[in-house]
Amino acid sequence: MIAATSNHSFLTNVIALEVDPSGTMPTCGIAVADRAVAASIESGLPTIKQTVEGEAEAVAICIPIYRAGQITSAVIMIGNTSERTVGVMEIWQPIGEHDELNLTQGYFGPLERFQNVSSFVRFEKGSGLPGQVWRNLGFVIHDNLPTHAGFLRAAGASAESLQVAVGIPVFGDDFLATAVLISSDSAPIARGYEVWRCGEDEFLLESSAYQRLEQSLMYEGSATVPMEGTLPGLAFASGAATISEDPEIVFSGRPIGGGKPCKGVAIPFFEQDRITNILTLLL
Repeated sequence: MIAATSNHSFLTNVIALEVDPSGTMPTCGIAVADRAVAASIESGLPTIKQTVEGEAEAVAICIPIYRAGQITSAVIMIGNTSERTVGVMEIWQPIGEHDELNLTQGYFGPLERFQNVSSFVRFEKGSGLPGQVWRNLGFVIHDNLPTHAGFLRAAGASAESLQVAVGIPVFGDDFLATAVLISSDSAPIARGYEVWRCGEDEFLLESSAYQRLEQSLMYEGSATVPMEGTLPGLAFASGAATISEDPEIVFSGRPIGGGKPCKGVAIPFFEQDRITNILTLLL
């Protein structure tokens, strides 16, 4: 499944692929995305790839989704590498003897100062966004980055007009990595970022952030949505990363005003064979 995003977004495409347990390599026909997928399937880790000579310039991050220790699906996000389109992709992994995360791959575009700061930072479990994802084994959203007490690179975010960061855990038999997406004011990655906790018969909103989304479409506080007919419900039912362009599903429970055009992606997180939380992005 491929979803094109709006012209003002850092992202140009978001792709959800199911991974065949037989080992057949999934492809989407976009060269940079296919290289990222192949590298992730081979290594078991999230991967960032940039285009090579002869291809339209772009950057892609592939985030594998594990279920009971096996990669069963993947979400690939393709970014615009124009100097005018600001966005950040990062991969943080536990490296060496120390119990801390290092930046192993990243795309920063024109943000050289933020890249330099990031390359020297280390995060212990529970420290900063990558370390919080590691500790919680769940998705973490930081909004208003320049003033966010938990975002340890706030000064750099302020200098570069970075606004929202999302941390995504990658966990096989053990914790493998935190993938981080950082969105700017000028070219938001998404209009909405929501983390849903799976309850017995509904999803509970744990955290959220919004950029350029109509106020009436924003959830506040401890909102809940049903298990069926909703964006997180699609991922829960399929057990895989899922994309929808159906306003009734993407904006379920909100006054959608006659069916506004929309796209949404839902990314599940499994603890062994059980989905515990789901990240949804409103594109």
